[in-house]
Amino acid sequence: MKTKDITRIAIMISIIIVLGFFPPIPLGLLPVPIVIQNAGFMLSGLLLGKKNGTIATLLFLLLVAIGFPILAGGRGGIAVFLGITAGYLFAYPFATFLIGWASERVNPYNQNIFWGFGITLLFGALFIDFCGAVGMSILSDMSLSKSLMANLAFIPGDTIKAFLTAFIAQRISKSFDQRRN
Repeated sequence: MKTKDITRIAIMISIIIVLGFFPPIPLGLLPVPIVIQNAGFMLSGLLLGKKNGTIATLLFLLLVAIGFPILAGGRGGIAVFLGITAGYLFAYPFATFLIGWASERVNPYNQNIFWGFGITLLFGALFIDFCGAVGMSILSDMSLSKSLMANLAFIPGDTIKAFLTAFIAQRISKSFDQRRN
């Protein structure tokens, strides 16, 4: 692995940590709050690709498992992987990989914001919300159908996050391209 890759992975982990400083917004319907931090995992896949984006996500989750309180709301430790948000946490590396994989195939260098948005919405927001709903139904007394319906509350905000991450990725990629020339 090149120094440039290691540096970008470290920067992405830092960005995800900083996004965790934004306080979670509790919803009355769900025991799971709205967080900004999941946008960092989407951005990781778009900017770093499937390999390095997934490495950044896994290293972040390792830091969480060790006990660093870097999840939104200052949470950390192995217990968060056994709690109601476990489905979301386990979805993050898969979502990052899928976003990176799809982006590398159909939208290299994040040239088209609409492709980036579609990829991030499908493999980021919707995939993470689906996995979170499955995890919530397994770890609570909520049925899968009720959990899926309750997760619909996240879709508007996650759609905005997906668009913003695609926009940011396109801008950052353009600046990388300008520096290469």
